[in-house]
Amino acid sequence: MRILLLFISLLFSVPSKSGEQQLEFQTSGLVGLGHAFYSYTFINKHTLSIGAGYVPELADHDDMTLLSLKYRYTPTKSYPFISMGQEIMWKPYSFSVTVLRGEDNDIYKTLPDDIPKDYYLPSARRVIFSMQTNFVLQDGVEFYWDWSVLDIGLINYVRNFEFYRDNYRFLGLEGILSYGIGFRVDL
Repeated sequence: MRILLLFISLLFSVPSKSGEQQLEFQTSGLVGLGHAFYSYTFINKHTLSIGAGYVPELADHDDMTLLSLKYRYTPTKSYPFISMGQEIMWKPYSFSVTVLRGEDNDIYKTLPDDIPKDYYLPSARRVIFSMQTNFVLQDGVEFYWDWSVLDIGLINYVRNFEFYRDNYRFLGLEGILSYGIGFRVDL
């Protein structure tokens, strides 16, 4: 919790003219039904974000609020094109790492199927690795498609590669990847 407070104080103490600020909303992609972020971009490539989200109650887990810290790196490579008379800038990829904390310590009422006993310990803390493809409109609005994998999913994929390769498409990545969509608005 102290790290979160330090991060928030550093984020809000940076002068607003030294970087770009954005509000961001994402759905799915391992950040819940909805997740809102406040983002600060510096040096045109590096972005720090804080966020809050929500996961509704399902049959195997309670509802949960989420808090997150995210670092995103967006290379400067971009490709302009015109669609319906509007110029759009396509940034083919950006990469992010998100530390996610759920406000519920009893995440699963029952563990998901096909998980070895004592391997997946239910936890409200996770690390998410993501890649996005971004479409930037002229008026400061950006839409993106996000592919994400949990830390535990990546570990399980490496440990049980043959299982994933044999049971899922795309070298087994279909079994661990999640996707989401979102948008950002410049402030």
